[in-house]
Amino acid sequence: MTNNTNELPFNTVDSWAIWDTPTESLADKSDSEREKLFGASYQPESFPKNALSDDIVEQLKQVKYVLVGLNPGNAAVKQDPNTNFLNFHGAKKSMDYRLAAALYNTDMWGAFMTDLTPVIESDSTKVNPNQSDVDALEAHLDELNIPKDATIVALGGASYEALSAHAKRNVVTIPHYSGANGHWKAENTHAKILEITK
Repeated sequence: MTNNTNELPFNTVDSWAIWDTPTESLADKSDSEREKLFGASYQPESFPKNALSDDIVEQLKQVKYVLVGLNPGNAAVKQDPNTNFLNFHGAKKSMDYRLAAALYNTDMWGAFMTDLTPVIESDSTKVNPNQSDVDALEAHLDELNIPKDATIVALGGASYEALSAHAKRNVVTIPHYSGANGHWKAENTHAKILEITK
């Protein structure tokens, strides 16, 4: 790579909306069928670095969407802190593949991803982000030279509540992909992503 990712101020919750794609053709598949295929081929604790641009600095300057979760779940404890971009690419039980399938073949595929707080806690009711968390997030995005007109896409209601109240960038939301979200539907989430990116 032209720009060594280790020389950039990435942190352990930063990642990209890129996953290994199923070998089976996704053409003519429904949203739920595509989700099952992403689930079947999901590679835990793996990030496809070869899918990133050779020029990460330039890629950061071109970011249009920043997907922001609330915080890493408990599975993050086992992730290798010396390997970049494993957040949102962890154990299969985290169901990151649901998000991968929903984003696939949309303008959000390849977006920058991060969490609002670095607190490791699977019970989201115990995580209470505030304005200082939002300010720190936006300062981090600025430090990475992510454009001020990039849209923040909050993953779920808790992150949306804090971000929409305090962020300077435009904020929208899509449903959280966690298994704890009993309202998740592949079709609805994919449709919402298409609506935001049209």
